[in-house]
Amino acid sequence: MRIGDLVSAMEEIAPVRLAASWDNVGLLVGDPNAPLTRSLLAVDCTPTVLDEARRLGCEALVAYHPVLFAPTKQFVAGSVAYEAARAGLAVYCPHTALDVALGGTNDVLGDIVGLEDRSPLRPSESSSDGAREPRGLGRVGNVSPVALGECVETLKRALGVGHVLVAGSLDRIVRRAAVCVGSGGDFIGDAVAAGADVLVTGEMRHHDALRARVSGLSVVCTLHSVSERPALAALARRLESRLAGVAVSCSVSDRDPFDIC
Repeated sequence: MRIGDLVSAMEEIAPVRLAASWDNVGLLVGDPNAPLTRSLLAVDCTPTVLDEARRLGCEALVAYHPVLFAPTKQFVAGSVAYEAARAGLAVYCPHTALDVALGGTNDVLGDIVGLEDRSPLRPSESSSDGAREPRGLGRVGNVSPVALGECVETLKRALGVGHVLVAGSLDRIVRRAAVCVGSGGDFIGDAVAAGADVLVTGEMRHHDALRARVSGLSVVCTLHSVSERPALAALARRLESRLAGVAVSCSVSDRDPFDIC
């Protein structure tokens, strides 16, 4: 196998055409013709994750967030992109392509919440295998009626966290829920329009949370990357099925920069 095979597999799972126009996705560091025997998955390409990838003998890192985003005029020692290139480590970043893709980050978070009859929270036009399918950012759907407090406990267990932020009464009965991994403040209007009782996301600004409550929408914030990280295990399984003989694992050092104490 070669790095190009990883690129092809990721293109099957989360086609780059699905990414937001402002995003930077795909193979951002590396040589498609270089050999591939082991790959590591993480949300962020940090120095700690790079060290882990080196220790494991990986030739590739799939890092959800782009390792190169804004145009840069320097490529020097100390930046993670430079250090990855110097170590011969390819870096593939799917970001919003994986958010939109079926079975991607938003669907995994939706599975945890128990979304049924789900649809995109903010639809966008796309096609798959010649057939029209609903694509877009976020997910919204019905759930079995449950108190918000019980929904919160389910999320905490599934995400492996002891605390989350909640805006809204824990006694409220939730019948319809929306999810948006990462930062969900811009999706409050979409969630309200879709009839959601609660929006589960990673983070939200203070005034967005106030706006949500005024609109009658409860909010659960888990921390930004905490909402995204569950998708890595599912992605690892999908890559393993497409890359015969390549060892695929999830980083043990990848973590959100914040602790909730």
